[in-house]
Amino acid sequence: MDMFTNITAYHWLALGLLLLIGEVLGTAGFLLGAAVAALGMGVVLWLVPELSFGWQLVIYAIAAVAATLLYFQVFRDAQSEPARPLLNKRAKRLVGHQFKLEEDIELGEGKVQIGDTLWHVKSESPLTKGTLVEVVDTDRMQLVIAAK
Repeated sequence: MDMFTNITAYHWLALGLLLLIGEVLGTAGFLLGAAVAALGMGVVLWLVPELSFGWQLVIYAIAAVAATLLYFQVFRDAQSEPARPLLNKRAKRLVGHQFKLEEDIELGEGKVQIGDTLWHVKSESPLTKGTLVEVVDTDRMQLVIAAK
């Protein structure tokens, strides 16, 4: 029990750095609150060196929970929208794309070559070869086209 009476600000700073290293190794934010609280506790103990070990633990526990909750509320919510929302939605990326038909579209359905991919398309009306069309929507992996 005597070893807990000799806890200094450097011990808390070292713990904070170890937790940050653990966070860098891939804990997805779970150690970040504890690391920030340990670093903060090191600063508090540096300012108030006579603080007892029991109070250090209480302050650390409260700060760790608060920092973790703050992280998950503020930073995780900001990351909920992906930076590239259409990354894996190939059909949605083509909305607005214009091209000329190389074949007639009969009965409202057909196939077109866009780039290196053969796409199933549908249209509300038959379209003839050479018509300038635009992708206006998608239906699963089928493109909805309309004459431009």
